[in-house]
Amino acid sequence: MIKLFKSIIVVLLLVISPTVFSQKITPFHSWKTKVLAKANSARRMKDVSFQEKKVIFYINLARMNGALFVETYLKDYREDVRIPKNKYYRSLVKTLREQEALPPLLPQEDLFKEAIKHAKEMGRVGKKGHRSANHKSFDERMKKLKKKYKKMKESNQYGYPDALSIVIDLLIDDDKESLIHRKTLLHKDLKYIGIGIRSHKKYRINTSLLFGGELIEIID
Repeated sequence: MIKLFKSIIVVLLLVISPTVFSQKITPFHSWKTKVLAKANSARRMKDVSFQEKKVIFYINLARMNGALFVETYLKDYREDVRIPKNKYYRSLVKTLREQEALPPLLPQEDLFKEAIKHAKEMGRVGKKGHRSANHKSFDERMKKLKKKYKKMKESNQYGYPDALSIVIDLLIDDDKESLIHRKTLLHKDLKYIGIGIRSHKKYRINTSLLFGGELIEIID
């Protein structure tokens, strides 16, 4: 019964009305309307869930004005969830306050397609990581897409159904000395993004984020 209840909650979080998350998505007055609109770059994407759009929105806010993100969304989240101020949290605050303003990531349908495919596969087989269900490496999976994008990165997150938790978990990157997820989300050479949030056999839910860099110019 408990497992069934948890599964129902996950499904509801994926399709539920945005008003339920009003505390987390209501813009702070310190953010300019134009900036918020620019950060919400996936708002016109069809067949993309509310939470998937919001993941991109929060990543873009952190990229565009890291210092303000610290004083608004990150601070608000820490006070609500009571996350510890450990060395990873402190280093994130330092990184966001010092980083230069970066352009927002723009959605790309081919990146969405691959991210959704990977999230579905990992959810179905109950695994983690960058290898596909049939054991293809990330480079093998990206073979076609690497002909279009000069740089490609992938981040995966497990267990959180709401957008802000997903983004902050990846940004803090707790217990990962390499801070690979944080560096990916804030990478200056990445320009495009695709995302898939799907159910997971073991972790209830998983998110796959696929990033692309500058487009390769094809000369005939």
